[in-house]
Amino acid sequence: MPLMNINFVIASENPKELSSFYAKINSDKVNKGFNSTHYFISLSNRSKLHFYRPNKNHEWHRKGNSTSLCFQGEPSEDPAKIIKSWTYEILKIGGSVIGISKLAMFGSEQWMLDPEGNQFLILIPYLSKGADMEALM
Repeated sequence: MPLMNINFVIASENPKELSSFYAKINSDKVNKGFNSTHYFISLSNRSKLHFYRPNKNHEWHRKGNSTSLCFQGEPSEDPAKIIKSWTYEILKIGGSVIGISKLAMFGSEQWMLDPEGNQFLILIPYLSKGADMEALM
């Protein structure tokens, strides 16, 4: 079987604007895709996030998805502080929060909404002595 890349797609009413929102979160740049309704962000592991407007003949369910993007930052000794700062920056570019941030044994997390109402998670694991860094990232 040939080597394949894993890519993610997000259906969007405004793919250019939504891809720009996620590029800002990830300190990345947006690339023009196949046409004027397709944009993507290349990730460091050869994967891509694609943003596209669905065909008008495609039945599109906007709510209730069972999958979500997760943006994970570097492990920290104070993950709640990092989540608070990161949340503030995302709010400034058009995101919104869902509920309150959670501090747990693994670290800190906050569920958020992008400007089109799609949920995503931001996560900062605890930095602990003896932890397997590859497992944390």
